[in-house]
Amino acid sequence: MKTIGENIAVIPRPFSVLRMPLGKTTTVIRLTDGRLLLHSAGPWGEAEVRAINQWGPVAGLMEGSRIHDTFAREMRRWFPGVPYGLPAGFPVAAAELAPAEPLASWAQRWGDEIKVHRIAGLPRLQEHALLHRASRTLVLTDLVFNLDIPAGPRVPWALRWISGLKAFPGTSRLVKLCVKDARAVRASLEEILAWEFDQVVVSHGEVITVEAKNTLRRVLHWGLRAV
Repeated sequence: MKTIGENIAVIPRPFSVLRMPLGKTTTVIRLTDGRLLLHSAGPWGEAEVRAINQWGPVAGLMEGSRIHDTFAREMRRWFPGVPYGLPAGFPVAAAELAPAEPLASWAQRWGDEIKVHRIAGLPRLQEHALLHRASRTLVLTDLVFNLDIPAGPRVPWALRWISGLKAFPGTSRLVKLCVKDARAVRASLEEILAWEFDQVVVSHGEVITVEAKNTLRRVLHWGLRAV
């Protein structure tokens, strides 16, 4: 577990799909009362769970997009009884992850410490952005990838072919294909970019720390164009 700010850490783990080295990053946020919120389950072992528990008691679990179900059952087994915030249409049945709650109801669950916003216009993705105010950290799930791979031909062929990504950070074309309401997408992205943050954690890749807001605006130009 790597600390990236005041009361916030990440757990990056190797993870591949169809030989594409996507990686999987969990964000661990410690609230002012000492309890923890975990964003995005990963392929953990006892060492990762021990590190989490040493930081504090876990009070909430969260998946930030509809397609992030790979390790949800494992997360539930590691932390039974903890409320699990899920996007609408999550593939794993809520009964299996109980107690499960819709992320739509989490807007005020953590008071002023955590802000959660569903990115409208992407119904198949159901991506939710999270802001940890104290550390000025924006947490995303699948909206942006930032893999530690040099641009160009060194990006694996399958990754280039499936995602359309040739450089990082960037947005997969699979995400762009989910757009059903371009105006709604733009409004949501503009709202997120108006938040106060200095770094961006993504579930697949490295934390964006250099000119984070300007970098994110550049990466999201596809959704910010005039409609």
